[in-house]
Amino acid sequence: MFEAQNHQFDFVMRAKNDSEMQLWMRLLRGESEANALIPHIISDDEVENGNSEEKKEDKNSPTNASKEGGVMSTNKLTPSQQARYDFFKNERDFVESVCDVAEVLRFHDPKERKALAPGLVSAVEIPPCAYVPLCKSTDVWRRVSSVMAKDTRVFNTNERCPMIYYFVAKRGEKIGKLGLGPTKNPNLDVAEYLHMQFQVPDTYPLRELTAIGEEVQAEDSKEEEEEKQEETAKEEENDDEENGDDDDDTLGLEDPTDNGKGTVWSEDTTSKKSSFLRTNTTTFQKGNVQLRKFMEDNVVKLPSKLSMQINRFESRRKMSYLDRNAADPKSSMPLTTTPIIEKTIIENPIMEGSYNEDDSDMDSVSLDGQSVVSASDGGSIILGDQVVTFQQADGVDKESLERAKQVVCGGESWAELSARMLRMAKEESAGNKKNEDGEEDTSIYEIVAFMAKSNDDLRQEVFVMQMIHYFESVFAKSNLPIWLKTYRILSTSKSTGLIEVLTNATSIDGLKKSDKYPEVGGMRAYFEQTYGKPTSKSFLAAQRNFVRSLAGYSLVSYLLGLKDRHNGNIMIDTRGHLIHIDFGFAFGMAPGHEWSLERAPFKLTKDYIDVMGGTSSESFKEFQKLFVNGFKAARSNSLTALGLVEIMMYKSNYPCFTGTRYGGGVSLKRFEKRLMLEIPDAKVEKKALQLINSSIDSTGTKVYDGFQNWSNGYAI
Repeated sequence: MFEAQNHQFDFVMRAKNDSEMQLWMRLLRGESEANALIPHIISDDEVENGNSEEKKEDKNSPTNASKEGGVMSTNKLTPSQQARYDFFKNERDFVESVCDVAEVLRFHDPKERKALAPGLVSAVEIPPCAYVPLCKSTDVWRRVSSVMAKDTRVFNTNERCPMIYYFVAKRGEKIGKLGLGPTKNPNLDVAEYLHMQFQVPDTYPLRELTAIGEEVQAEDSKEEEEEKQEETAKEEENDDEENGDDDDDTLGLEDPTDNGKGTVWSEDTTSKKSSFLRTNTTTFQKGNVQLRKFMEDNVVKLPSKLSMQINRFESRRKMSYLDRNAADPKSSMPLTTTPIIEKTIIENPIMEGSYNEDDSDMDSVSLDGQSVVSASDGGSIILGDQVVTFQQADGVDKESLERAKQVVCGGESWAELSARMLRMAKEESAGNKKNEDGEEDTSIYEIVAFMAKSNDDLRQEVFVMQMIHYFESVFAKSNLPIWLKTYRILSTSKSTGLIEVLTNATSIDGLKKSDKYPEVGGMRAYFEQTYGKPTSKSFLAAQRNFVRSLAGYSLVSYLLGLKDRHNGNIMIDTRGHLIHIDFGFAFGMAPGHEWSLERAPFKLTKDYIDVMGGTSSESFKEFQKLFVNGFKAARSNSLTALGLVEIMMYKSNYPCFTGTRYGGGVSLKRFEKRLMLEIPDAKVEKKALQLINSSIDSTGTKVYDGFQNWSNGYAI
């Protein structure tokens, strides 16, 4: 008798001798180290009795990823497993190489970085199937095809070298080789694409493994066993035909991702009676042979009711991949929690060379009869030989946007920049109009941009953005028209990461330093110069966008204790929205700590008040109303918010949760205090209005902006 245990299992087993005990130990150790992504496959050294030496493997072999330290060897992977392994490994290496360029440039002289960047970016190896991971599994799949190295932007700082990459991406390409589903669907999301692309059947069987206590049989004995199994299978089929089709649900152990079926339960009535649990060397069998033999000896059939329930569950699970929109109406119950939701932005396609005053009359764009969803961030796509631009429809007219882009975007909007890059990419590939299969290339081209950073820990920023996303969902659930921009941040390591590029936007500092920014009148004069008279439709739409975004960021700045809010960390887009960035100082952590100049609850300068028309204007009253109602909604959902912060601060190394100033639960207590949970509901509105009044043109805010202007040159 011997005992084997770890944090997952505890076995008490009996072995005939010491060698058999060691064999069981190796098997259990292998099972405990199995990877969820790649099912465990028992290697020769785990089943070979008496052979204590491990076989030496070629570490340079492309099919063998065996390394020291217990990393699983891939020399036993099936084709489908190898394809998935290669995809994830290549994706990881692709992201790592992108961040490495920023790290390499950091050690060069700032004057040389822009000249060196295109060469280093061109050397980045793009895998055959890769995507920019700044997305959800439900976002549209866009395969990275090439990089626009010459257009790479480099930002010089003392400690870092952030870079903006521009990649050419494709969608609507042929999927795999099995023709599963629509093979050229431009709207497939990431999960659907990967599920179809890597549903590859195995093309060869695994080598037969012997169970414990069995010796390797000779070839003639194997042939005799096969003949006996074939005769037994025929007899069973004949008996089943005579006995009828009652209770015919049979358990199968085939891998559903390898045989093209979506469930492990057999659905073919002609094959249900021949047990899938029978070992047959002519079929492709995977997994632990000992477990399969146990199932063969002990499990033959399932009761009909149990099988029907399992089949129903499996069919619903399959629907979650490809048929998410066909949900059961009976299952729709009112939610008591706040779901994380996304904003829906109405966009209109504009064909190149066309102009239409009424955006609502635009025709939809389609590929092979399928509607094409908009490009990312209102950019452009190339559909065949035609450039299609997507623009938001929010009341700001085209003339106002043309004037805004001259100040905000330097004269070229994101739609125009992406269209220009796409034309260049199309010209470079003009001689190759066919894909790898020799078919005409009808895929859709897009530009995907992101920022890569090194020597910077983005994990705290990821958490703050998640909290902003949560509060955005709280406001949406309360039917409040509060606007927040939740852009994507991906921390790839403790010192590197990727950030979504905010298009058609610039910092308030950059706006005020623009040559076309009005010399007098501040931001109010800029709004009138750009969007027209205060009574015009475009001005009112831009002013509404400004008020709603100001209310949103005032709320999250106060609730999350965001500091370092100088004009370099606050952006404005061409439609009048304010956007806050850079959350290195959060939950009360501030530059200067106890000596911080930012004493106001949030930033509300005279410029902002002027854009709204003064403290007696209707826009300012709307701002007050949104702020008060948003604060009430945040209080009513405070339990979840406090739980999220408490979970993330546990043994956290985030700067806002560590040290004598912010560690030990200090930040959590201050967050709870800002929510004013001890204040009665009848007095909440008065307290919220007091926060606004104490923030209006605060002396501390003005002094901090002056300090940043003196030390870093940020415009006031």
